[in-house]
Amino acid sequence: MKDVDILKDILEYRISNQKFYNQNLIEIRNPEVRAITTQMRDDEMRAIVELQHKIKRLEAPSGIISKVFPKNSTF
Repeated sequence: MKDVDILKDILEYRISNQKFYNQNLIEIRNPEVRAITTQMRDDEMRAIVELQHKIKRLEAPSGIISKVFPKNSTF
């Protein structure tokens, strides 16, 4: 299994987690629990964006940009 395939699987898992948090936020009335759940949902979103960027870098064709910004860079 290639690295990009593993990252895509993790991305699917993270997206399902975010959907779970969003569905539960509709029902949560306790402000403290709601704040914690919102924070966890936001953490998932940040992880999703980061994974999407990594996948995009891995799938990008090689060219001058990939030589300037290698795939293993942490931008």
